[in-house]
Amino acid sequence: MGQFFADVHASAASQLGNAPCDLADAPEVTALRSARSYDELLQLGQALCYQLRYHDAIEVYSKAIELEPDNILAVRQRAARYISTLQPEKAIEDFLRCRELGGDEIDISYRLGICYYLAENYSAAMAELTRCFPLCDDEMGIAVIFWNTLCAWRSGKIPSLLYCSYREDMQVGHHTAYAFAMKLAAERISHIQALEALGKQTDDLEYSIMAYGVAEFLDHNGMDSSALRENLIERDSFWISYCYIAAWKDAHGKRD
Repeated sequence: MGQFFADVHASAASQLGNAPCDLADAPEVTALRSARSYDELLQLGQALCYQLRYHDAIEVYSKAIELEPDNILAVRQRAARYISTLQPEKAIEDFLRCRELGGDEIDISYRLGICYYLAENYSAAMAELTRCFPLCDDEMGIAVIFWNTLCAWRSGKIPSLLYCSYREDMQVGHHTAYAFAMKLAAERISHIQALEALGKQTDDLEYSIMAYGVAEFLDHNGMDSSALRENLIERDSFWISYCYIAAWKDAHGKRD
């Protein structure tokens, strides 16, 4: 698997908050600045995304959508970038448009669940995730169970996917952090064991998912998660993860 983003990239504060982004164009961006066609604009958007300059990419994808409003490619890319800039309501509009245009249902339904979670519409999120789950293999299924469970905890409902569909032997592939959090949610390990495991985790992507799940478990069970949440925000080298974005929203509020 290649590198997810450039070594020099935009900060969480500039994309999720209101801090300025004064990042210079990478050579790939400079080479595409004269883009006018749909395909060229998609390439420019991709180059900006590699620098994590998502607000700039949204402007580019919007231009592409003006050229070809019924082409799903730019709509899907803009939808993702709206999530990455904490604009869930706009992301919802784009993902629903992707559904109209015949996009992949697992991809759309899962991410709509994330969007509704970020928008604090937990009932809608649970509905989308419940719709999504039967379409998933175990690898995607554990992520769906994770977000469905968090929605249930936050809205005082029963986490039915956790109780009815979670198994410790699920073939979760690279989604080991989601599996870890759900192992705690199912009380197969204690929160003390979970916190000990977190203390040994050096990968910030894995940590963001594990820590967010543990923090939500602590809150659900009346325990203090504040120190854990602060540490999660501080470990921002992979701030583009959905759990990091959700933690930022919890700490700072939504943009829109």
